[in-house]
Formats: sequence, C-alpha cells, structure tokens
Amino acid sequence: MLESIQSALAANQLVSGGMVLAALGVAAMWLREVPGKFAKWAKHFLVTTLTVDSREELLFPALVEYMDTREALRRLNNFTARTVRDQDSSYQSLADELQQGGRPRTAFSPGEGFHVFLHDGRLMWMKRGAQVGMAVVEKITLSTLGRDKSPLEALVQAAMDHRIARELNRIAIYVPSTYGNDWTRARLGNNRKLDSVVLKAGQKEAILADLTRFFASRARYESLGIPWRRGYLLYGPPGTGKTSLVTALASELALNVCVLSLASPSVTDEKIGNLLASVPARSVILIEDVDAFFQARTKADAQVRVSYSGFINALDGVAAHEGSVVFLTTNHPQLIDEAAIRSGRVDFRLELGPCDRDQLERMFVKFIDDPAAAARFADALEPGRWSPAQVQERLLKAATPEEALALFAQAPAGEVAVLRAA
Repeated sequence: MLESIQSALAANQLVSGGMVLAALGVAAMWLREVPGKFAKWAKHFLVTTLTVDSREELLFPALVEYMDTREALRRLNNFTARTVRDQDSSYQSLADELQQGGRPRTAFSPGEGFHVFLHDGRLMWMKRGAQVGMAVVEKITLSTLGRDKSPLEALVQAAMDHRIARELNRIAIYVPSTYGNDWTRARLGNNRKLDSVVLKAGQKEAILADLTRFFASRARYESLGIPWRRGYLLYGPPGTGKTSLVTALASELALNVCVLSLASPSVTDEKIGNLLASVPARSVILIEDVDAFFQARTKADAQVRVSYSGFINALDGVAAHEGSVVFLTTNHPQLIDEAAIRSGRVDFRLELGPCDRDQLERMFVKFIDDPAAAARFADALEPGRWSPAQVQERLLKAATPEEALALFAQAPAGEVAVLRAA
C-alpha cells in the first residue's frame, strides 16, 4: 500500500514538487526566527539589564542627577537638561522659589535614544525613552555584559548615596500648612555644626547626651508603660543661642525641625492635634517665644486662637507620634504658668545667658585663631555683659584682636561694655 502511494507521488511531479516547496517554506520560516531566538537567548544569558522609570519618585531623579557627575556620561553628544531645585521642592512654582531666594541649578544627562559608555572601566549601554499614555512615563534601561549584576547595582546605589548625601547636608524646616492641617516643608537650610554654637562649659554636651539617650531608650519607655516623648525648655535673654542650639542639635542627629508658633491666627486647638499626629519621622517640634502666648492670653488677643488646654495637649503629646520631642524657647520664663512646664511636660531645662569668661575666650578663638590674644580679650571684657549674638556680630567685623576690642569699646547707646585693664 505504502509503496503504491510512493509510486503515485513519484509519477506525479506536480504533487511532489509542491511538497518540496512546502518543506522548504517551513524550513525558511524556522531559519528566519533563529537569529531572533539566538539574540534573545544571548541577551538572557550574556547580558544583565536594569530598568528604572519616572514613577519611582526618588530613585529616578537621583539617577538622572547622578549622571551629571560622571564624566563619561557628560561626554555624550545627545543630552537633556532638567532643573535641580536644591533649596526646596515644596514651592508651587519655580518663580515662587526664585522670589524666596532659591538658586536652582541645571543637571545634564543623556537624552532619549541609545548610548554606549564606560563606567568605572566597564562597558555599559543605556536606552532612554518615554511612553505616552494617561501619563508620560520616562524609562531608563541600563545594560552590561555578563551575568554579574553588581556593577549596575553599584551604579544605582552610588546615585542614591549621592542624593542622600545632598539631603543630609541640609536640614529640613517644616511649618504648618496654610491651607491644611499638616506640615509643609518651608525650606532646606544648611546644617549647622554643633561646634559652631559656643555655650557655657558642659551645657551643650549635657543636652546632646540627654537627647541621644532618649532616642536610644524606646524599649525602656515601652516596658515602663510611659509615653516615649521628651520636652525641653531653653530660656534666657535674646541672642543667647536658643534657636541656634536646636538647629545644631537637629543637624548633629540628622533630624527635621518643625516650627510652630502659638500666636499664629491659623493655628487652632484642632490644628495642633492634627499637626502633632502628622509630624515627619525623626523630627523635633520647636515652639518659640512661649511667653508671647501667655502674654497674648492675658490681653485676650483675638489673633491667638489656641486655648490653654490646646497648649497643654501639645506639651503632653497626647496626639503626638512615638518619639516626639518638643523644644520650648522663651526670653521670660517667669511669664509662663509653672503648671504648663511641670515635670512630665518639660523634662530638661537649660538656661542660656550672657557670655562668661570661658565663652568669650572660646568665641574669640573661633573667629581669630590666636589663643594668647583670646585670653587677653576675655580678660579685657567683663563677663555677663555680652550675649553670644553681640560677641559674634563684632568678631565677624574684626580682623585683629585690637580691632575686636575697639568694636566692643564703641558700644552703641544702651549697650554698656565694661573693659577692664588688659
């Protein structure tokens, strides 16, 4: 039977030719897919690829910004530019930022398309493009030869570390939002080194140790059933470094600062509760000039919309998140109701006053590095006469010890300086 069919096909050249052509077509189709299949196989086993798109709100801009720091990527002749808003990203527009003194800069990075480059001696290539749909999504695909993914991981981690370092070198200042019951970042300020704040011997070290111990003692608070919060009262005449100390402590411990004014007409009892419940992580709350609140209450000032109970709730931290730290500052502690700052609401009190002799000497060395002249300078000024702000103002203007003493001798009316015989 089979032999008869074969004989019939062999006799019919048209049928046999058609079968040969069909077989050749199938083979051609299969062979045409071989390069693509081989390329996919090679890419899968011989190339490592990493993709980041703009929906990743932190990593994508960090990667784009980091490219501007790599010489190999800056040499490419197809590039794009974007604005890096160093001061603050919370402004509604670039115009608002410029009006507030912001100085955004431009970062350059490879543009859309395909790019080949060397990074740390390793061949890499990049494809950058955008997808347009309900939203525009930018995508960056990085590739390198080999199965080792660590070079791409290192590149992305370096970009993230670069961004984090830039953020950590600044201190975030938050204020209550004008239109809501939450916080808005007002600005990014420069970190202030703790060494730049010159207080009386031991004061700075004592409050830093207390604050550090507090952040490390969460488990102990929980085991004792005590709310994990801490209150500090800094008091003394104007210019003695109260706000500067808070800023320096926040910089030292990488904390945010949330500034709250009880005298603001936009701050109410309800808003205080919501603000305390939404304090950004690792933040301190700074309530300045608390005595002004009590004075306004005494005068029944209609601008003040915070009640005494609202203020107490702020100190007690009933609505505050775990790890709440509140700093109160005042020029006139005698005007504050003692019950409002009793133990449990205020756990640490620190008086900052005019400079003593040791402060005068250390402040002089800070501005003019001459220990012998600093000792003469401190001996020539009567301790307890000058605030740190007044000393700093004059030492900034002086280039020599003689100029410094002359500036103190020329005190304006109302500012009495007593110079003793050097």
